[in-house]
Amino acid sequence: MTSEPLTTAGNAVDPLFDPFAEGFTDDPYPQYARLRETAPVHENPFGFWVASGHDDVSALLRSGASVEMRNVTAFDAAGQGQAGQSAMPATDDVSMLHRDPPDHTRLRRLVQKAFTPRAIKALEPRIAELTDGMLDEIAAAASVDLVPTLAFPLPFAVIAEMLGTPPTDHARVRDLSGTAIRALEPVNDEDVMSAIVAAQEELVGITAEMIAWKRGHPADDLLTALIHAEEDGDMLSEDELVAQVLLLYIAGHETTVNLLSGGTVAPCCGIRTSSPRFAPIRRSCRERSRSCSATTAPSRRAGGSLWNRWCWAASRSPRGRS
Repeated sequence: MTSEPLTTAGNAVDPLFDPFAEGFTDDPYPQYARLRETAPVHENPFGFWVASGHDDVSALLRSGASVEMRNVTAFDAAGQGQAGQSAMPATDDVSMLHRDPPDHTRLRRLVQKAFTPRAIKALEPRIAELTDGMLDEIAAAASVDLVPTLAFPLPFAVIAEMLGTPPTDHARVRDLSGTAIRALEPVNDEDVMSAIVAAQEELVGITAEMIAWKRGHPADDLLTALIHAEEDGDMLSEDELVAQVLLLYIAGHETTVNLLSGGTVAPCCGIRTSSPRFAPIRRSCRERSRSCSATTAPSRRAGGSLWNRWCWAASRSPRGRS
């Protein structure tokens, strides 16, 4: 499966934006800069709209436009895959990330009941213990790749312990999550898209099994709290539970990976500490910077059209840096 990149004059030799170009994942910002300068708002040939300028993205984020796919009428769903997009799992229909008020408000209110200040505060010692253990391993290494050594496993371990997940193949769940999150990246390979869908479906099954196990083994953890969260007799349905747990696993994990890795890349070469624990990280950051994600934010549905908000592009604009 191939796609024709958007060009300035229909000339495929000189693409305006090509997310499949070599090196794009490592450094997408030159293409983002060109896009902001030449077409900050444009309609993709496959039917969705793109906003990449700071003011336009900011306005779209504040617009109150729908996030539900059912409100899109002007969109070529078949072309979505050709344009480097992939289908999100069916549970997204009941994920609060993709629901408008009042459904979003209801789901968020129920989930918030599990995220009490006391519960979050209680996690701090264990998070510090996990982090120290991983940093000790880093200190013993001559060099290190920060992403697989710390940024990727740490948030996953924290989420698993926070939820109180049952004994399971955590390595398998972590691998599946890494595959499923590629649904937010440009993809034009049918095999990769099939792998994404398969990973999402397997994760739904594993999560449903976790919830069933937890019902019989309640504890002082987030998953038990989510199962029993109630307001005026309203509780999360089974599908809603699966969707919110997957949201924690995938969206919560991916954003933290990017925060840890991307937040380290920028200042790490100037770390002002003599601690040997940070020496491998400093060396790694000098050698490569590959951890800033090129994913876009969730889409908006406005005027019957699908809009992609490219926050990474907008945040690198002069306005975004001010």
